Amino acid sequence: MRRHHVVLSRDSRPLVAQEASILDSFEAEVKRSWFTLRESLRAATKAGKLWTPAIVAINENRVQILSSEASIELRPRRLIWTAPNSFRVTGFGNGSRFHRGYLRFKSSEQAAQAASIIKRNSSVIEERLVPVEEFPVQARLLLSGGYVMIQLSAFLVRGIVAAVILIFLGGFGTFGIFLGIAGIIAYIGLPFWVVFVRARRPTQGWLRFEETSIVVRSSDWVYVSPKTIEWKTPEAFVLRGPGSKYELSFPTAQEASHASMKIRAVNPLVQEVPM
Repeated sequence: MRRHHVVLSRDSRPLVAQEASILDSFEAEVKRSWFTLRESLRAATKAGKLWTPAIVAINENRVQILSSEASIELRPRRLIWTAPNSFRVTGFGNGSRFHRGYLRFKSSEQAAQAASIIKRNSSVIEERLVPVEEFPVQARLLLSGGYVMIQLSAFLVRGIVAAVILIFLGGFGTFGIFLGIAGIIAYIGLPFWVVFVRARRPTQGWLRFEETSIVVRSSDWVYVSPKTIEWKTPEAFVLRGPGSKYELSFPTAQEASHASMKIRAVNPLVQEVPM
């Protein structure tokens, strides 16, 4: 890490008989906020480069981010951790213009040092990194009465909208009717297939713990409030909650047992049904 003191003027220009301040300087990376057309095409085909090298000059009252893309200066008001070695800092620049910078450091120690300087300002609000733990699983949605009722209610609304569309397009004759039928098939048939067919197939996913939240993450993110854990095998159990029921299969019995203990730790009222 290169950490040294630099002298900068209040408006980021070279110091010429102006009041100056001493800032600590860090090497980091800043997330880019825009791309040229050529860079956008390259990002679409070759993943592009989202982060660019930067020098971050910091004291408790000012943060300056100097990169090839832009030079940003702000008075920090909020510091949000996104990873152990990166955080987002937001605040106001000259006047009342709002700025934000996404910073990534070479190590978590450097990030902590930079953050500690910013937090010397008592008005800076820090949002700490939420601890996350995930278990790889094979997830399969099981139909339950509550889930079916919720989905049928949604399809009833879709049916009403589809009927209105068909009536409107029917005024254009045979072509309009065929077009309306095709639209209804896409509007209702595809969601029906996704909800009742694809979602019930076993898919690779994760059981994710975010503090007091439990998420089944596969083709989408579903927050679960579990009520029971029903064991099927030493490696699999059914996680049942209001309106949701998932069969989760783990690579090993040890991981399944560890996951069940985490669930009971988050929600001690969960009932466990043995095999």
